Amino acid sequence: MLLSLLIVLIIVLVAGAFFLAPDNPDDGSPALLQGLSQIRSMAEGLGDEESHTTTVYKWQDADGEWHFSNTPPAQGIASQVQTYRADTNVIQAPQQQQKPAAAENNAPPTEPDPGIPGLPSPAKAKKLLDDARAVQDLNDNRMDMLNRQIDGSN
Repeated sequence: MLLSLLIVLIIVLVAGAFFLAPDNPDDGSPALLQGLSQIRSMAEGLGDEESHTTTVYKWQDADGEWHFSNTPPAQGIASQVQTYRADTNVIQAPQQQQKPAAAENNAPPTEPDPGIPGLPSPAKAKKLLDDARAVQDLNDNRMDMLNRQIDGSN
């Protein structure tokens, strides 16, 4: 009972200090109140649209080197500006290949497209497996030759 009363008292004191924190944290008030004031101002800024965006400037210098920054380049340097939202995905989704409706009724193509970028077709996957088996055979033959040399049975 005493422990729960103590916990409630601490919560009330911290909440009270939070709401009584000064609006100007640089006025010489205690550090706890200054920190609470900064937390409150950050919490109030969460709804601002500006706090969810980042502006990136891209430009190329005289040496051909590209620069990316959140501050604009010097006056007179041409740059590209891109604004990104922190609450969205900035990676573009891969383009889906649209097949004509008439092609769906026809026989399947000889080499079907898996529809996933970077995934090889079945024919290419079979060739990759065959190549891997050939490399494994070469490695096995080399290992056998080395073992024969170690054993002395040329």
